[in-house]
Amino acid sequence: MGDQGWNRMGGDDFDALLESSLSGLPPKDVVKRVTPWKRAMRWLLAGMALTTLTLNVLNLHLLLPAIGMVLLLLGFRALRRENRWFGACYAIAVLRTAYVCADLVLNTTIWQRKVHSSSLAGTLTGLSLALLFMEFFCLWRGLRAVQRKAGETPRAWNAAALMVWYALLCLLALVGDRIGWLLLAAMLAGYALVLRSLWRLSKELDQAGYAVRPAPVRVSDRTLVLAFAALLTAGCACGYLLGSRYPMEWTPVEAWVDSEAAGLRAHLLQLGMPEYVLDDLTAEELASCEGALQVVVDVDDEAVDGGDMPKLRVTGVGVEVPGEKERWIIIHHFLWLADPGFHGTEAVQLRTVYEDLPEGWRSVGPVTGRVLHEQNGQSYAAPYYFLGERTYTAGDLPWEQHSGNDVFAAFSVPPGGENCRGYLIYSMEEVRDGYIINGWLDYTHQKTWLQYPAVTALEKRLAGSWNHDGAFRTIGVSLQFEQTEEGGRLLAP
Repeated sequence: MGDQGWNRMGGDDFDALLESSLSGLPPKDVVKRVTPWKRAMRWLLAGMALTTLTLNVLNLHLLLPAIGMVLLLLGFRALRRENRWFGACYAIAVLRTAYVCADLVLNTTIWQRKVHSSSLAGTLTGLSLALLFMEFFCLWRGLRAVQRKAGETPRAWNAAALMVWYALLCLLALVGDRIGWLLLAAMLAGYALVLRSLWRLSKELDQAGYAVRPAPVRVSDRTLVLAFAALLTAGCACGYLLGSRYPMEWTPVEAWVDSEAAGLRAHLLQLGMPEYVLDDLTAEELASCEGALQVVVDVDDEAVDGGDMPKLRVTGVGVEVPGEKERWIIIHHFLWLADPGFHGTEAVQLRTVYEDLPEGWRSVGPVTGRVLHEQNGQSYAAPYYFLGERTYTAGDLPWEQHSGNDVFAAFSVPPGGENCRGYLIYSMEEVRDGYIINGWLDYTHQKTWLQYPAVTALEKRLAGSWNHDGAFRTIGVSLQFEQTEEGGRLLAP
């Protein structure tokens, strides 16, 4: 069309021509890209709900906040160019998402409880709360800026109410168990009302014709979510792979020959001490058995993995040694007859004779011991990662539970290790005549890495768990015998 034709066309003619050139409304996905306000607000509100109102079942208290943080990240990402306050919200959402992601990865390692109970955890929690309040403040200011731009009176009191609601929640958290159900229900109802008012505000702005400038992106939302999921999956895999075992201080065991020790070894073997137990004792431990009067042995082979074939041999040994009063050295020895399977964490709980029967026996020295294995023809030994007394919970039902105090040992066996074994040894003497010897050992084995959050065998045992269907299995054995005129006689378990 020439210049004269354009000049002769009036405004109405041009509008009619433009309308006739359009085949219809643009596709819905195009509309969403041009005006992403409604979608962004939906993501923000859903993210706020998921990061606050969670369920403490099936790890949803960890999964739902992670999903909520991703939704917040996507929502603020779409609005980040609208004003500087929404841009600040996006930066804060990036930091909070990184924190949540790091915490989810940490939960796949055995160190998560140690970190969560440290002073660093308190600092990070305080920083996270500060970022949360900063995010709500910036959201409040950002919504007021949007209202001014849309030609409405700035108010956005509902965004400010979020800060008040979380401040009240922090105060109630200090009260703890004294929070009543009515107060909790009122808090939940209040939060729901705040989110509802934010949604109504979003609809009012949308109906007023407010449109957000689409922020240019190089990476789509779908790609961003997939990248987040891939990064989280890779981090969790590394956590399970690298953070599932204790760092053990393995050192080679040097062979030693001593004529005096050889005579004592022969004497103990003659009294009935198993050779595989005797071979693992240190020179000092062997010397403590000098002049042994008798040896009592009890052997239990257990199928730790729930199968029919025994895989773990637990041997209880009592060695009577000379003294002014009746005196015994007690040895609890464990030996893997086959590969343990998963090489994670192991734990041993020992209830000593003098702890079980304090009226009849008393301690003579601490509980000691070590763990051993062979690899490439070389024997290695290491001290337990942890060995000492800890308070634990016992009882299968809540109303039957009670606390106790026993000796616990925690350790890991290395992948590729053969003939994995260990022992605990202690001495005791008689307080009053007529008491039997009654010592108990519970061995907790980690069968698989499949658990979240990850806990150690020691933590599982301290909680009093006997769960055989989960990641752990616990077997219990005892060394029970009495002194008779003929010597020590084993008692039926």
